[in-house]
Amino acid sequence: MNRVPVPPWKGLLRRKTDEHFRRFHSDARNFTRRGFLSTAAGAAGLAVATEFALRPLALAAAKTAEPKPIPGGATVFGLLVHHNPLPTTPIPLTQLNDPSEIGDFSGTILDTQIRGLGTGTGLGAPVSFRADMGAMQGEYVGEDGRHHHGSFVFI
Repeated sequence: MNRVPVPPWKGLLRRKTDEHFRRFHSDARNFTRRGFLSTAAGAAGLAVATEFALRPLALAAAKTAEPKPIPGGATVFGLLVHHNPLPTTPIPLTQLNDPSEIGDFSGTILDTQIRGLGTGTGLGAPVSFRADMGAMQGEYVGEDGRHHHGSFVFI
């Protein structure tokens, strides 16, 4: 048989690699993908759990004063709702009533009107519907007479 000559650097590399593993990894078990992923997942879980444990609990702000309702509004099914509905026909924005749901309010107001047809159980034909929805965020004067900041939604 012919022997293939081994370059001297390969022998040196083999000896140094073996020496390294004997010195640093002799007590350790074999390093596998499963072992690596298990350790990494455990470390990540510990890091996340520690982050949550060190954070203070979320607390809601103390309740502030109720806002003053707008005068008037609309009567729906015999109940007074403090809301000025959008008109059924398009008109210029300058002619709209106050779209806010509360009095003494300064901030952003979103108002929308959804119209459509819907079907229901036991109905032979589609039925038209209309929904007014809005949101507000800003400063208002509460029933206690002081200024407050808040967000409100009307559905």
